[in-house]
Amino acid sequence: MLRIHDWDRVWRALPLGFLGVATLIAEADPSVPSHDRAVTIALAAAVAVWHWWMVMAHPDWPERVLAPMACYFAGLLALAWALSSRHPAYGLLVFACFPMAFAALPGRYAYLGVATTALVAVGGPSALLDAESSWQSVPMLTGAVLAAFIGWSIRAMEAEVERRHAANRALESANLRLARLGEENAELQGRLLAAARQTGVAGERGRLAREFHDTVAQGLVAIVTQIEAAEEAANDADAVRRRLAVVRSLARESLAEVRRSLDDLRPGPLAETRLPEALSALVSGWSVTHELPAMLTVTGTARLLHPEVEVTVYRAVQEALANVARHAEAGKTGVTLSYMEDVVVADIRDDGVGFDSSGAGGGGFGLTAMRQRVVRLAGNVEVESAPGQGTAVSVTVPAIPAEAEREAT
Repeated sequence: MLRIHDWDRVWRALPLGFLGVATLIAEADPSVPSHDRAVTIALAAAVAVWHWWMVMAHPDWPERVLAPMACYFAGLLALAWALSSRHPAYGLLVFACFPMAFAALPGRYAYLGVATTALVAVGGPSALLDAESSWQSVPMLTGAVLAAFIGWSIRAMEAEVERRHAANRALESANLRLARLGEENAELQGRLLAAARQTGVAGERGRLAREFHDTVAQGLVAIVTQIEAAEEAANDADAVRRRLAVVRSLARESLAEVRRSLDDLRPGPLAETRLPEALSALVSGWSVTHELPAMLTVTGTARLLHPEVEVTVYRAVQEALANVARHAEAGKTGVTLSYMEDVVVADIRDDGVGFDSSGAGGGGFGLTAMRQRVVRLAGNVEVESAPGQGTAVSVTVPAIPAEAEREAT
């Protein structure tokens, strides 16, 4: 099946084909005198050179330049009329001017070319006024109308094809821009993650310093004080035993604080397993510990994400479940982990007592720490709750792939 541009090439070569056929017929006609035959061949050669130079040698002219093409079509039609007046076979060349009007002339000028060709084909305006020959002109005029309709149809098809090609080019360009934006976004996320990691290291150091000062350091000071007091009361066995009991209790408390701080520093369950499995173990263990029904649901296609992202989501769920156990008095709890194209979302819902999330008491230290951790990764935390209507915590974090860690480093 020929495409539109193939038809365009056929139209441009059509006059040469009709000219060749008509010349062969005229040359084979024995009734043509030899001197007329030479003139006819010269005119045919002129048509061939004229068409080749104006159309074949300059293929851009029919699409861009009106004046040369109008001159070309007028010359072609005049030569075709001259040849057809010398031999009827060259009526084929006149017929070829119908499609050439659309191949050479732009817009409405093509229909003017068709009308002019029809007048030449029927013998001029006088032939239309002649009552005897006017009916003989009907088939040619009908052919002219048909040629105009076919030309209009092909023009419409060309316009539609060009419109679709333009739409496809625009779509391809938009896809390329989106691909480049995606690559740039991944690179920016990697840089953001690296910067957040550096900021997080400094913040974590400050937090540990405050925690150790408020817990371990104070505990050690108290231990030293109790030991000194025990030394001063060395002769009182009961006082020494009391002091040593306090020292033992303070040491255990300080050891528990150190272990808790170390647990906060490492991903723990995420060290050797993926996020869905780690959350499943977390939810199951929490359910057994607190004797409350809880269920994890995973939607979307689970994939390996950057460790910082997975740790952030895990800690957020852990903190939310801890809040449920401490405050919610819930009958059941549900956790949903959703993998989307650009983000990963963790939703924690309970049917507990709820609270007024719009007031000043809408979030304690745990929620504040959760928000700080999530915001470091350009994420978001939303809390919806009302007295007697339970609580819903939604944590949204960019789904930075694991490869971004290598790119960022």
